Amino acid sequence: MLNARLNVGECLSLAAVLVVGFVLIDHGVSTVGAATTAMLLVLRLLGPINQLLFVLDTLQSALASLNRMIGVVALPDDTTLPAAESDTSARLRNVTFRYGDHPCVLDDITLEIPAGQRMAVVGASGAGKTTLVAVIAGSHQPESGSVVRPHRTAVITQETHVFAGTLRDNLILAAPDATDSDIRTALDATRSTGLFDALPEGLDTIVGNGGHALTDAQAQQVALVRLLLADPDLAILDEATAEAGSAHADLLDRAADAVLAGRTGLVIAHRLSQAGTCDRIVVMEHGRITEQGTHDELVASGGTYAELWQTWSAARGEDLVHGVQ
Repeated sequence: MLNARLNVGECLSLAAVLVVGFVLIDHGVSTVGAATTAMLLVLRLLGPINQLLFVLDTLQSALASLNRMIGVVALPDDTTLPAAESDTSARLRNVTFRYGDHPCVLDDITLEIPAGQRMAVVGASGAGKTTLVAVIAGSHQPESGSVVRPHRTAVITQETHVFAGTLRDNLILAAPDATDSDIRTALDATRSTGLFDALPEGLDTIVGNGGHALTDAQAQQVALVRLLLADPDLAILDEATAEAGSAHADLLDRAADAVLAGRTGLVIAHRLSQAGTCDRIVVMEHGRITEQGTHDELVASGGTYAELWQTWSAARGEDLVHGVQ
């Protein structure tokens, strides 16, 4: 959009110079040479002006990121513990949320994730899945209703950040007291040892900006190992294994299973094979929960999830069975 508007601005600027030059020449006030000079000057000015606008765009992005960090640092402690620490379940009661004056993104959501169970949320893009995650995690406060979640809640999104530094520093961001032995145990549990052993200096390899470039699959594995080391009561994966087209898609799914084992989990599933392995599945449409149940129950009901599953299975030559590869 910015590039399109810059192009329109350039066209209007050049057209204005041409029109003014034509009128002045027609009245004998200017010459063709002067009009040509004016055109060349405008062309020379457009480049620096465009660069300045791109710099301003970058500054706005930087300020937005800074606001996020300040918002996390300044978050009051009393907003992060609505439930007893011994309770690892999560509950939403009549939750409504909207961005500003826009229509409701979440409309009267009531949901419970029992302790120790894994729940998947599926739905079309724009159904409200990511907003639901943000509300459960506490990143957004609901307009109405109540949210109860464990004190130790961790979220992994599709946007994985690899910071400049050693691989070890990246892995222990959420668990600074973790030892190399803890890291190795987490790597073994997520079956990530092979990928990272291939790095030039192992855990001491410099990664991130200016260092060894990690693949998308490796970056997502870094995030999963971080979460395992953090050992939260509630783990939320918002399309955290979305590197579906890579050769390591199955490895990422197994890593996610290892991370969620033995703890309460919420999975925003971009592949229905992930949803099929969860204890319960929630289907969202237009900010509402339209279906809820186990994989077998939803397939047997013949509703939206059954249609999605049938399409997914047909596209991959799979049978409609509960055992998902």
